[in-house]
Amino acid sequence: MSIRVKLIISYVLMTIIPIGLFVLFLHLLFHLFINNIEELKAYYQVDERTVETFFYEELASITELKQVARTSPDRLLAEGYFESYEQLLDHRQIGIVLQRDNQIVAGTSLDDQQLLAQLPPHQLTPNQDPIDYQGQLGEDQLYTGTDFYFDDGSAGSLFITLDIEPVNRFLTGVIPWVIAGFVIVFIATNALITYILSKHLIRPLKKLHQSAEEIAEGNLEQETLVVRNDEIGDLAHAFEEMRLKLKDSVAIQERYERNRKELINNISHDLKTPITSIKGHVQGIVEGVAHDQQKLEKYVRIIHTKATEMDTLIDELLLFSKLDLNSIPFQFEHVAVSSYLSDIIDSFKQEHSDVTIHADLQVAPDAHVLADRAQLYKVFSNIVTNSVKFMRQEDKRMTISASASESLLSIAVKDNGQGIEQQDLPYVFDRFYRAESARGSVQGGSGIGLAIVKQIVLAHKGTVTIESQVNQGTTIYINLPLLKEEAEGGTG
Repeated sequence: MSIRVKLIISYVLMTIIPIGLFVLFLHLLFHLFINNIEELKAYYQVDERTVETFFYEELASITELKQVARTSPDRLLAEGYFESYEQLLDHRQIGIVLQRDNQIVAGTSLDDQQLLAQLPPHQLTPNQDPIDYQGQLGEDQLYTGTDFYFDDGSAGSLFITLDIEPVNRFLTGVIPWVIAGFVIVFIATNALITYILSKHLIRPLKKLHQSAEEIAEGNLEQETLVVRNDEIGDLAHAFEEMRLKLKDSVAIQERYERNRKELINNISHDLKTPITSIKGHVQGIVEGVAHDQQKLEKYVRIIHTKATEMDTLIDELLLFSKLDLNSIPFQFEHVAVSSYLSDIIDSFKQEHSDVTIHADLQVAPDAHVLADRAQLYKVFSNIVTNSVKFMRQEDKRMTISASASESLLSIAVKDNGQGIEQQDLPYVFDRFYRAESARGSVQGGSGIGLAIVKQIVLAHKGTVTIESQVNQGTTIYINLPLLKEEAEGGTG
């Protein structure tokens, strides 16, 4: 599940849950209100049969009293006038208070003088029509008042009071707790959703941060253990791939470093041997050991041979370095395969006269490849030279064959030399690698001849592989892409 989907789900939950809580809140309030109604019925002595009476008879009585105050106020002063109303209203917690000139003169609810003292004074001016108003006494009493004038001109006020103590207790005691509970549950629920989502996102990010710190400190062994099917999982997977590639890169770098040290050791050995020989023969010439012309010429030829070996070794090192840095500008051209291979085979026959070189070229005269003639010659020269170097038997034989398919040229160079151990085959094209059987031999070399072969073949968009059996020989295969017929316009 993607992070986007998770965020949408969390948003929906944070929307639906408050709505659900609000509905639950209303449901709870409804039940509390129902329970409170029962309490109100008991407090105001209302049963199922007198609900309508409560809303009609009591209201009709109150309306009647106000109408009397407006039209015949002196009737309110009659002794016992409110007794008939008291029986009807008092058990409903409704009281009547009559004032004359701001003094209480009659009523049915005269117990709490402290509250009655809070009743407002007469507000009506002479010759003004009666007015109605309402207000609250303390916390538990509501009132409605009517100001008028008695027939003798004295100021009169009629107040109807209602005791709302259970309603007030419900509003001030129960509802705030319910609202507080709703708010707390709402905040806690959203906080929980936010915490779960944040934890779900932050915990793997912390693991990635920890892995990054480990990598920064050079520890590439600790795996990034984050398995998820979302964007963070993809990031963790990419991060783990990066770690593995860095680990492989470090391993390759360490191997290169070992190879570099071996190279230095090999070069030191390979240079020291001819240098020692050159110094010995030069010293022999200087000291007069070569006292005749024939011996002198022999010493000079040996010095020349050793110097040539050193020059070849240095050239190989420089070439490989340039190939490794991609600093050699290849001069690609269309090369006719058959004639090109025939020419270089002839040159190898002259160069290695002690080796029987057989050519088996089954390639059409018009078959062409895109190649750098000089660099491709270096490929075959290194292979042939390397093969000849490790031939121990007197009958030295080599076969260079070639065949072509629709799009691929296949060349094989096969010898009957000493062969290569199977465990060494995967590494013979690696830079600076020398097989164990060659390390102690005088023909050991620098270990970069076949590495140069691989670099040049790859630059020609080809492949190179090897097969070998000890004491039976070695075969190196080179595959190069053939040019299509319409592209064959180069020199032959």
